[in-house]
Amino acid sequence: MQEHDNPIPDWTRQDLPPMLSRRFEFESYSATRAFLDNVAKIAESVKHYPNLSFGKTYVSVTLDEGGSKIGSESVALAQKIDALLLNEGK
Repeated sequence: MQEHDNPIPDWTRQDLPPMLSRRFEFESYSATRAFLDNVAKIAESVKHYPNLSFGKTYVSVTLDEGGSKIGSESVALAQKIDALLLNEGK
């Protein structure tokens, strides 16, 4: 895949074991908490659950794959999580 064709350019891809990961930074704890709540809603709606680690102003998201490669479900979930940042100001 060409870099400019990557639908999730801000995510780090790993092949063995297959996973996607990204760290999100926030201005405040309340913004971090709102993001976590929204990620939980999205994950529940698609029944695909990320691993989350977080601190006061950051969240690290990891999407593990059980198969042999990163699947379309994980890419779609990563895109939905990215969209949360675009909708913050609305």
